[in-house]
Parts: sequence; structure tokens; C-alpha cells
Amino acid sequence: MRRAVLSLPALAVALAFALPAKAQDIVVTGKSLKQTEADLRACLERKCPPDEDIRATLAHAENLFVSGDYKNSRATLKDSVGRNRKHGDAFPVPVSDLLRANGRIAEQMGEARDFQLSVLDMRDTLKKGFGENDFRTLVAQIEVGDSRAKLGFAREAERIYKEVEARALAAGQPRVASFSRLRQALLWRGQYDQNPNAFNLKNVNERLDQLIQQPLAESSDFTLAAEVIKAKVDRKAGAAGSTEALIKRFAERGGATRPILLFAEPLQRTDLQKDLPDDQPGLNTLNRLTALQARNQWADVGFWIDANGRVTDIEALRTSGDKSWLKPVLANIAKRIYAPLKKDGGTAPGFYMIERYTLTARFEEGNTGTRMRRREATPRIERIDLTPENYEAPSSKEAA
Repeated sequence: MRRAVLSLPALAVALAFALPAKAQDIVVTGKSLKQTEADLRACLERKCPPDEDIRATLAHAENLFVSGDYKNSRATLKDSVGRNRKHGDAFPVPVSDLLRANGRIAEQMGEARDFQLSVLDMRDTLKKGFGENDFRTLVAQIEVGDSRAKLGFAREAERIYKEVEARALAAGQPRVASFSRLRQALLWRGQYDQNPNAFNLKNVNERLDQLIQQPLAESSDFTLAAEVIKAKVDRKAGAAGSTEALIKRFAERGGATRPILLFAEPLQRTDLQKDLPDDQPGLNTLNRLTALQARNQWADVGFWIDANGRVTDIEALRTSGDKSWLKPVLANIAKRIYAPLKKDGGTAPGFYMIERYTLTARFEEGNTGTRMRRREATPRIERIDLTPENYEAPSSKEAA
């Protein structure tokens, strides 16, 4: 069984990947694609209430996505948005979950405008339902900042994060304020990753030191996240001491009970000339990319985290299309360092992780002199965590 991945709030996503605490609002489903399709059809036939419609939609859209049918997953979500957007006043949380899922699928498919608008609509739905200072609205506004950062508007994202931090502090929401501080540090750290020689680490270190040395109430998990990020920054700069200190601390405490990522290099955007086979039609990058995207390339990558926090047994469980673009992904995963794991009865356990990687490129509008859209020239790799809730490796039947 797996966790829901399309409608999980940003705070839960951030903590699920980096921290030992369980992610919030995880829904586990073991239903087949055929069953979720039948459930949604039956729901619509009996004119079920909007929240039931959305629940059935999300289950089926996620199954379609996991099966690799991105087109129908997006169509299922968009149809449901058309039916249920108007019910945001009565069902703000379900409708916001639907809009969030719609945005995530759009992001995976390179639909940047739909991604941006869905995130804004999600935020506005929660704001109208609960007010601008409710923690759900504030976290949704951080997601708006995340979307701006992801689309290349770092300064706007920084402004949003700072505004949320101030509003959260004024509204007595220390965890949201800490989350916003963490996002600022991550934003600046991302700029440093892209250009270590040109970016000043002062802002990053100040924000991280604030989270570590002056933690707000109810924010111990963010302190840990800040320590992890600081260790990554130090390691990027050639100093591995802080990472080793974290590893030692977890070992002395008996090990982690959930995967805690201590170090990972940023995943670089794919170089078409270097990482992809030279078998695309035509000589220009646009033609190569157009052919590439027509093949709907994605892959589910599985790997074990051993007792020492090292990654082993990396394999592509399922793939669609050519696998050459996966080379930098697999190499990147192999370099990760996780916290040492808790030993149970003297036997070293392991965590089995599954991650979905999608090779895509965003659509650009207005750059051709016509109404015809085209994808950007350099593809990107999107990632979503599909890790089973029980961390067990899938059977050969499930992986096929």
C-alpha cells in the first residue's frame, strides 16, 4: 500500500522527505485502477455529494498517475474541478485538495500556467473558507511561494515567504513561521547550489542559525531540518564535519525510525546532447525534445536504505520509453546519505523507497509568433515520492 501523493499539503510533503515525524493527512489505498474507476463512476451516477466525488476523483486520478496514464489522470482531475469548484464555500478542504492535485499533475506534464493558477485557486479557496490567518491558508500561501520559486521567480517567492512569516508570528502560528523561515533558507540554498561562487551564504546561515539557536515553540522538527540543511550546505562547500556530526548523533541516540535524508546533491537538468541517445529526428534541440515528449517518459526507481544510512540496490522498477535519461538520476540517488537506522532486536533494518521521476519540459507561450505552443528547449526532471507506507519492497508482480 502507498501514501496519497497528489493532495498532500506542502508542510506534510516537506517533513515527510526530511524528518522523522509522520506526514500529515496520509491516505492509504490498496484499490486497483479498475475499482477506483468503478467507484468514481458509481459516485457520479448516484449524484454523490461533492466531498465524496472529490475523494473518489483523487483516488482514481492517483491510480492513473501511478500507472503512467498522465493524460487521463489530468483529464479526471480537470473534469472534477469543473464539477466541484463552485462548492468551495461548503467544502473548502476537499476542493483545495482537488485543486492542489490538479496543480501537481499539471506540473508533472509541463503545464506551467495551469500549475500556477491551480495553486492560487487552492490558496483562495482556503482563504475564503477559513480566513487569511488560518494555518491552512498560511501554509497554502507558502505553496504559492514555492510555485513562484519553481517557475523561476525567486525574489517574488522570497517576498511571499517573508510576508507569511510575519503574518504567522502575529497570528500566533509558530510552526508556520518556522516553516516559512525554512523555505527562505531552502530558496537561498538553491541559489547557492546553482552558483556557489557567486552566491553569498550569509542569508542562508543566518536563517538556519535562527531556526537552530532560537527555535520557536512547537518547532523542534524544523530545528532538525535546519541542521540537516546546514550540513548539506557545509558539505557542498567541502566541509563534511557537520554531516558526520549528525550521523554520529543519530547513532548515539539509537538510530532513526524513519528515513531522514542528511545529504543529497541537487539533481541537474538533463543535457540532451550528453545524457540522451542521438536518435531523435532532425538536428535541432526543439525537434529532439518534441520527439522525446511524445514518448511520455517516466520511471519508478526503488532503492534500499541500509542500517548505516547508505543507499543500496538501486533499480528502475518500471519505465516508459528510453532509459538513458535516468543515468544522472540513479547516480544522484546513489550519493545520498541518510541517518543511521534504529536496530530492532540486533537485526539491522532497512527502508525501501520508491520515487517517481518524470522527464518533462514546460510549455512556452507567445514565443513562436503564433498561437502554437512549444516546450522549452531544456527538459527537467520532476520527482514525487511513492514510498509504500510499510517501507517493504514490492513483489515482482507489483513492480512489473
